[in-house]
Amino acid sequence: MRKIYIIILFTLGMFIFFFNLGGRDLWDPDETRYALVAREMRDSGSWILPHLNGKVYAEKPPLFFWIVNLFVLFSGEDSELTNRLPSSLAGLITLFITFLLGERMFNARVGFLSALMLSTSLFFPQISRWMMLDSVFTLFFLLTIFCFYSGYKNLEVQRRYYLLGGIFIGLGVLTKGPVSYLNILIFFIYSFSQGDLKKFWNRNLFLGFLLSLLIIFIWLAPACLIGGRGYTERIILFQTIGRLTGSGRHFHIKPFYFYFIRFPIEFLPWTFFIPFSKFLRPGKERKSESVFLSVWFATIFLFFTFSKGKNDTYILPLYPASTLMAASLWEREMLSPLQSKRLIFGIMFLTSIFFLISIAIISGYGIKLFPEIEPYQKISSPVLIYLFLGTLISLLFNLKKMKWESFLILVIIFVFFHIHISYIIPSNFNEQRSMKGFAEKVLRRIEPEDEIKFYYFLSTGLLYYTKKSLIEEIRNKDRLIEIIKSDKRIFIIIQSNDFDKIKRDLKIDFYPLERKRVGRWDLLLISNKMMGG
Repeated sequence: MRKIYIIILFTLGMFIFFFNLGGRDLWDPDETRYALVAREMRDSGSWILPHLNGKVYAEKPPLFFWIVNLFVLFSGEDSELTNRLPSSLAGLITLFITFLLGERMFNARVGFLSALMLSTSLFFPQISRWMMLDSVFTLFFLLTIFCFYSGYKNLEVQRRYYLLGGIFIGLGVLTKGPVSYLNILIFFIYSFSQGDLKKFWNRNLFLGFLLSLLIIFIWLAPACLIGGRGYTERIILFQTIGRLTGSGRHFHIKPFYFYFIRFPIEFLPWTFFIPFSKFLRPGKERKSESVFLSVWFATIFLFFTFSKGKNDTYILPLYPASTLMAASLWEREMLSPLQSKRLIFGIMFLTSIFFLISIAIISGYGIKLFPEIEPYQKISSPVLIYLFLGTLISLLFNLKKMKWESFLILVIIFVFFHIHISYIIPSNFNEQRSMKGFAEKVLRRIEPEDEIKFYYFLSTGLLYYTKKSLIEEIRNKDRLIEIIKSDKRIFIIIQSNDFDKIKRDLKIDFYPLERKRVGRWDLLLISNKMMGG
């Protein structure tokens, strides 16, 4: 049966994570920024210190960009597909590690169900299809969990597993930063709760910790030496403390309740299994595992809830814990004829009601209340309708006591959902969100000797798709006047509101050569050799 589980997971994973993966362009801000950093790393040969538009990039460590470049160099092309492959592959591998962990904690059936839930949850598969480092970081985080758990449960091979865990912590830090050490906090709390602190907090863990530091300092020492004091302070202090305290404009400051709203939506359709899994007694044979999953979930959720900087992707490492809790409940209740009908029916009923309410919100009345969702109405309405119908069918199967069929229907409808979304998003939003079309218009206007400048904004999408290594960002009017007077032909990309302002202030009639609205930007292309007096 185990082989069948693996074949099913691999087949579904290939469809969900790789179908039409290169079907849309890279979008601003994150995808094009990461692709540009990776490209500058290749072109400059600066593998230790990442750069963005010629300046040192101290926002992220370099491992994700190394992995991207490995795929690009291996494939021989810098494309949307190759740039996204590391994230999607990490998502697929995460499914199998979740399966193995579920198998080790419970049994192969729970591992299989948890991997199915992870691959069909609303958020995790879709974010793994973006060029985002969070999917890769989540894989390293989960591998650390797997190694520490295996070592904690089997003292004979503990040192081996703790050393492997140290390696994965180090790789996690090189991907996203010190948040990778949350693994140690999770196991410290768990082992303390079990009265077995020495089973985790021992010499083997210390050796794993030292190994993680060694891996980090192999990169960090030369990076700080090359980057100097400014880079050292930013990568070590500002990027760590700044994200916790929110002392920076790039740290996604969100209210305290942010995850209490976002996670329940993004973990659908399995959301309602989480609270129910806590209300029911797990039984003596699963009590320790239930405590561990609760600690894992709560540690990450509370840590980022109390941090000022918040983003949906930050809590991605708690998704495997969530699916393991949900899968354990489903499997237990499916094998328990006394409780399963009422409990699973109630959960499926709540899920159906949620989708029904969502359909009402996305309707005309909902648009009036929430005008910001109007651009998504065209694709959201039909998707929500068939999600509601699919959940309703699953509910009916459950009423007929066809328990596993009920689960299978829910999985199938969400597999179809992810394939559907992967197909319709490029055709519906690519033109609105991608800088590629405008970049092509710019390139048709310029000659090799011409220069391009930005005025008071910087688009990594235009940098990436114009294939320019360095583009100056004009930050004051004196520099703009200097460029206008230049003998060289220079093209300037400017936002429409800034364009109107400089026309009034400088009393010069510029002639827009190209215009395009991309996302929140209304962009114009002007030239110092094409204007009136």
